[in-house]
Order: sequence, then structure tokens, then C-alpha cells
Amino acid sequence: MAEVTYIDVTWTSGDIITEAKMDNMVANDRAVDSMANGVEFTERAAPSTPAANKVHLYAKDKAGVPTLYAINDAGTDYEIAENTPTFVFTVQDILATGTSMSAVLIVPKALTITKAYAYVKTAPTGAAIVVDINKNGTSIWNATPANRLTIAAAGVSGNQTSFDTVALAEGDILTIDLDTVGSSVAGANLTVALKTK
Repeated sequence: MAEVTYIDVTWTSGDIITEAKMDNMVANDRAVDSMANGVEFTERAAPSTPAANKVHLYAKDKAGVPTLYAINDAGTDYEIAENTPTFVFTVQDILATGTSMSAVLIVPKALTITKAYAYVKTAPTGAAIVVDINKNGTSIWNATPANRLTIAAAGVSGNQTSFDTVALAEGDILTIDLDTVGSSVAGANLTVALKTK
């Protein structure tokens, strides 16, 4: 095995970790610390936009909690977050009103609902399609049913960002109801997506 020679690296506030600096760290210094303890970030303001084909990682405050963010070479600043699911329900063929119209979905962890979407391959005519989404049997629009997810007559899509219930807990059960469908043409092949964070 080739011998590795380490040289001192000077670090100052605001330094960016680069491959070259990592390669030249003194033995038993930050490289060893990182392997043993992970990399520690101190909260700071967003750094400048990096050069082409590079990204800057940094920590900043998010509701009182230090959170990891990145800024890319286009200047887009975004949170580095654990993946969160989008729950997808489908109802095949010609639609009809009813409760629990699709497979039951189980929430795997604590989440927050952010947006709901609906799409049909065949548009309804004569009346709108109104979809209700339930958490443990209770509508997430329980107080304001007028906000339920709607696809207008002759339309094929709809979305909603206003909810009465947004908090989901591990083990919650999600179902959908079809409260109304088109009166002349019911509509067909519905997909509903519930986005979370």
C-alpha cells in the first residue's frame, strides 16, 4: 500500500470543504472526527451561489431547529430533507358515488398534508366530481366541506391546498369517498394524490 503523507490545512470561518482540503487534512484531525462523530454544521446565512457543477451545503434555522440546506450552481436554495411520501389512490372505470372507493393506505410516520391533486381520463359532464379524503374515517375537510377536492364539469383535473386537518401520525388510515360525479357523464379512471412533507 502506498504511504499517505498528510499536511496541515488552515481552516477559517466560512471555509468550504473541498476534496483537496479533505485529501490534505492532518491525520487524526477533521477526517477522523468526521468518521467518528459525523460532520457538524453551525447555522449560518445562505452562502453565495457556487461555481458551475458545484453545490454548497450548510445549516440554517427552521422553526428553531438547525436544518441542512443546499444551494446549487443555479442559485436555488433547498432543504435536504428525508423523503416524504405522496399517497396515491386510483378508482378504475366509470365513476360512481360511494365511500372508501379505493385501497386503504396506511401512514408510515408523522407527516403534514400540503396539497391534494385529482385527475380523470374521462371528464365529467353535467356536474363536478367531488372527492373527500378521510383520515381514520373523518374528512380532512370536516369543518369546510366546500373545500373538498373538485374536478369541475368538463374538466379533467383539480387541486387543493386548504385543509381542516393537515397532521398525520404513524398508523393513520387514509381513504377516499366520491361524494358527487358527473350527472350526464360520470367521469372515469380517477387518480388522487395527497402530497405531504
